[in-house]
Amino acid sequence: MNDLLQAALFSGFPSWKSIEYRGEVTPKVLRFEVLDGEENRPLYLASLLSKGEKMAWQSFLDVMDHTMVIAQAGLRGFFGLDVLSVDIRAGLQHFNPADFARMIVNHSKTLGPDGKVLIRYGQLFTLLHYRAPADWGKIEVKTHVEFFSQASATGEVNEASVMAALKGSGSKNKKSAGDQLDLFLKKLLKDSGQEPRAIYLVHDLSLQPLWDPAHELQQERVRAWLEKEKEVRSGILPDIYLHHASSRKRLV
Repeated sequence: MNDLLQAALFSGFPSWKSIEYRGEVTPKVLRFEVLDGEENRPLYLASLLSKGEKMAWQSFLDVMDHTMVIAQAGLRGFFGLDVLSVDIRAGLQHFNPADFARMIVNHSKTLGPDGKVLIRYGQLFTLLHYRAPADWGKIEVKTHVEFFSQASATGEVNEASVMAALKGSGSKNKKSAGDQLDLFLKKLLKDSGQEPRAIYLVHDLSLQPLWDPAHELQQERVRAWLEKEKEVRSGILPDIYLHHASSRKRLV
């Protein structure tokens, strides 16, 4: 599964020697294991997309649905296809559904009961899983994306607003987990069990990056949350990376 290291999302970590997908922690958080130097470390991946860009995501899903219709005609059996990493813009500019469908059919023939195989098509990385035999073909596609509402870059930054955010009272809409970055990161660490040597990678699929240095309230809230985490972890901050397009930022 080391082809995953060729994904733009995972490239740029020169100390990583291997990577393995371990499955879902939640429907929106995926767990991997990387060999970082000589140490095996858990990696938790969460993908985010602005709610305002749902149309772009739906276009990607429509392309995938069309591809599955083509592939199913050549399959025998029930399969699952997990989308692990994708660039819904640059990575799909030259996407050919017939070509990808052909790859799925060819790989399916190599799988035995409960077999799995990583399939790469450009910057689309998927895991094909043979679930059950059948005289016909069926593929269930699973994606793992959290939609968020980016807050306005305006807003008064003061001690009360930051403390309210850290206590979780800064956002009344419980369905918008990505509305405030600090709250989303707090939830990500909680969902993954707060492992001390874990790596956390947030894949921002949006056109405009979630991380906004000009957004004073966002920046202050994240700084305050990181300070609190540092105290809890005896001075050691968790390894958290934000990936957007071709850039990556580590939160420090």
